[in-house]
Amino acid sequence: MTDMQIENVQMTTESKEADYKFVCDQLYNYNVRATNGLLKKPGQDIILFLKDSSGAVVGGLFCETWSYGLYLDVFWIDEQYRHQGYGEQMLQEAERRGKELGCVFAHTCTFTYQAPDFYQKMGYEVFGVNDEYPDGIKQFFLKKRLTRDLP
Repeated sequence: MTDMQIENVQMTTESKEADYKFVCDQLYNYNVRATNGLLKKPGQDIILFLKDSSGAVVGGLFCETWSYGLYLDVFWIDEQYRHQGYGEQMLQEAERRGKELGCVFAHTCTFTYQAPDFYQKMGYEVFGVNDEYPDGIKQFFLKKRLTRDLP
């Protein structure tokens, strides 16, 4: 994209890391105000690693919590450690910790070439599908109720 002048402001692709952080912080602050602080609750990340006997990382699950929801953001396990129950254990631990923090549901998204069947096996239900990708690729949006109790 080339730079574009729009009245008294300019649209550009040039930026500094501080510019990116500024925009993200401003959006976050707006969202906190718009939700009367609900967005911040519980507001604690859950980060789990799977390590082999030498201490090398062979998997990880990184989650965020907001609005009493547990968002599964990044979940990866090295291919040689898949289908051995580690993913189930990691997901159950993240859900347990999320419930401890007060989360009432968990949600994520995944693609056809990733793990939609895994999440459904773990009790997640598909509530949306984006099928606009080429080559038959679909993106699935999934959720799971963790508790019936609302905060």
